[in-house]
Amino acid sequence: MSTRRQSNGLPSSHDLLAAARASLPPGVAAWLVGGCLRDEALGLPVNDIDVIVESDIEGFSRTLADRLGGSAYMASDAFGAWRVVVGELHVDVALLRGAAKAGRGGASCDRLTGDLLARDFTADAMARPLAGGALIDPLGGRDDLRARRLRLCSPAALDDDPLRVLRLARLARGLGLAPEAAALAAASGAAPGLAGVSGERLRDELSLLLGLKDNASALRDLAAWGALAVVLPEVDGLKGVGQNEYHHRDVLEHTLEALGYVRGVVEQLGGREHLASPAEAGLPGVGLLVPVSWAVLLHDIGKPAARAVGDDGRIVFWHHDEIGSHMAGAIARRLRMSSRFSSYLSTLVRQHLRLGFLVREQPLTRRALTRYRRDVSPWVFESVVVSLCDRLATRGDKTSRVSIARHYRLARSLWTTVSKAPVPRLLSGEDVMELLDLPPGPAVGLALHALEEEVGAGAITTAAEAQVFLRDWRLARGGGGRVGDGGAGP
Repeated sequence: MSTRRQSNGLPSSHDLLAAARASLPPGVAAWLVGGCLRDEALGLPVNDIDVIVESDIEGFSRTLADRLGGSAYMASDAFGAWRVVVGELHVDVALLRGAAKAGRGGASCDRLTGDLLARDFTADAMARPLAGGALIDPLGGRDDLRARRLRLCSPAALDDDPLRVLRLARLARGLGLAPEAAALAAASGAAPGLAGVSGERLRDELSLLLGLKDNASALRDLAAWGALAVVLPEVDGLKGVGQNEYHHRDVLEHTLEALGYVRGVVEQLGGREHLASPAEAGLPGVGLLVPVSWAVLLHDIGKPAARAVGDDGRIVFWHHDEIGSHMAGAIARRLRMSSRFSSYLSTLVRQHLRLGFLVREQPLTRRALTRYRRDVSPWVFESVVVSLCDRLATRGDKTSRVSIARHYRLARSLWTTVSKAPVPRLLSGEDVMELLDLPPGPAVGLALHALEEEVGAGAITTAAEAQVFLRDWRLARGGGGRVGDGGAGP
């Protein structure tokens, strides 16, 4: 079955629903649940769907992925859930609780009701047969939505699965629902349990939270409940870290303010088409702005470790970019992010100050632009976004509007001026080793970087010119010996 596509090439919610119905094995019952019914009741667009099936969850998920041209994988070992990803859209598939014991065809109204009662919030405890039928709403979730209220299904709902603490913040801020007092108290009580939640589940829920327009308020909620200290202690540790007179807020509030600029900066620099897709960044299945929002969230996490007060009383954060880059890599490993996304984060955190340094070097040369592009490649646009969000959230007594405007003009100029095409590779690493009589090692990379800078600047256009340059470069650095010998230090 082919699916009807939206203008962006992704299937519509109608396509997802039709494909899900066609993917069910004969005689197996399934229901729509959770977010899609909640969003429908709120009059919001329905993009992703959640399904519970009574048996053969893996077979259903893989068949659905094949029909949609997407991929399927087990999203949670503990809960047996699967996820089908099609671009930025996804279908979450879960097994009806108790279905494995009852066997095929044994699903009943009582078991479905029990499944819904064991969920997190009444707004998500509604179901409708996948084949069509009446809404099943045992806890009055539809009435709670009409009242704009977020209510727990049971007092133990958050303790049963502490990840729901993050969902509480996301649903409250994302949908404009007011949590009941009991839910807020339960969030603080359940927050320590987040330490036992798998990195994959934390990664996915935090990514959904970062996709909110008001993600900063959701993160403040997590900090207030003690949850941020458990899931992202590096970010929670920014709270109360004072800065110098160029800043008007502590490091945490500076970071959260910077997050609020992401959408506007991306649009002002020419739109979302310039951003790498989440899959290209190494974080598939999330919203388009989520990867760069992760980078903005983590850009200053090295400041507490780097903070020092000079003899003149001035607060400095030397090398916080380097420290933060290593910390970002550690976070990526802890949250089971891909190695590509780990590199993405580490690069953007490490280079987030570079654009500010270039402000002092104007007028920029082609070599300076080539060096910048090389160091942030392939995330040139993202690096500009992170830098601008950081700069716009820096408005202390010693920060003038003129300096902010200058930074903004440079960002626009750099993005429009820097070449988007890759720098031609005139010589390979093997060529360099043979030409300079070098063994494999860092010296080969140094030579290639130096050559790339000249090629990017337009000073070298042929392989013969590249060879002449490298011979002269070797002499200038090492006095005729091997690069790295004697006086050829970095």
